[in-house]
Parts: sequence; C-alpha cells; structure tokens
Amino acid sequence: MEGMIIFLLLFIVGVLKGVGIYMYREREKRKTYKLIEMEIIENLKELKTYMDTENKEFSKEFDLVEIALTYDVGDIIVVNNEGLIIASTLKDAENAGAVCLGIFEYVKKFYNDIRKIILQRKDKYIYIYPIKLCGEMIYIIIESKVMLEIVDEKEILKKTCNVLKKYFSDFKTIDYPEKESYSENMLITS
Repeated sequence: MEGMIIFLLLFIVGVLKGVGIYMYREREKRKTYKLIEMEIIENLKELKTYMDTENKEFSKEFDLVEIALTYDVGDIIVVNNEGLIIASTLKDAENAGAVCLGIFEYVKKFYNDIRKIILQRKDKYIYIYPIKLCGEMIYIIIESKVMLEIVDEKEILKKTCNVLKKYFSDFKTIDYPEKESYSENMLITS
C-alpha cells in the first residue's frame, strides 16, 4: 500500500512538473513572438524614415502598400481611362492620378505606340504604364526615388495586376433578366 501511495505522489509530481515545463515553454514562445513583432515594427518605422516626408497618408489597402515596400517605391496609383482612382497606396491620390493621366494623354497625341513614360522630377522618378486588364484600359503610376530595373518593373506590374483583378467583377457571373420579364416589370411614366 505504501508503494502505491509513493507511486501516486511521484506520478502527480511528475504531471505537475510536466505541465509547469509546458507552460514555461509556451510563455517563452509568446515572449519570443512579441520580441520579433516589436523588432519588425521598429524596422518598419526605420524604413519609413527613408520614405518621402511629404504629408502623405497611406490607404488601408495593404496589398499595394506591401508591393511598394517590397520594391522600395514611394507610391503606386492605378487609375482608369477617365482618371478615376481604382487603387492606390495613398489615401488622397486623385490629383496625382489625374495629372499623370493628363501627361500621358498629352504625350500620346504626338506618339501613338507608347508603352511607358518615365518622368524625372528632382530626386523622383514617375513611371506611367498603360495596361489593358479584364477588357478595361488602366494606367499604373509608380513613384520611386531610384530608377527601377526592368526586372523590378515587370514584377511590380505583374503583382499589381494580380491585386487589381479582385477589383474587376467577372462579367460571366452577372445575371441579366430575360428580355420579356424585364420589360413587363419595368414601368415607364412620362
């Protein structure tokens, strides 16, 4: 009987010790994750000092912001052929998008087959790319402090187009009403 009591006591002590070790390791994992998270935040803050100090406010769409940070470009703005913003890394990009589209249209009057326009302004480069995506003509505007390599340009455009595909609806899935039922339900008053 004494052997059974000693066994149970040692078993309980062993289980408590195992649970204690497990809890300690989990606590250490959480501390490690917290340290890594804080380090990432500090690195992003440090990276932000290399960005423009103009009063720009970033949008809440993190897909384009992630692309911009990956390739060290300042802004990515996507406009349609009327100059309206489709997506942007900036919250207020209407003016920049419309101006760049106006520049592109002006240059297009003189040269028909334009693939891209590169503007150099002080210490910035502005790239304007016309792209046809899902049957729509869009313009991708990239602002960078450094001249982009061709490989980087292609990767940025490819990733941006992949992000933009979610902004376009699939026209095959839109249900249109039958012609007869549509005209019966429609009431025209004059």
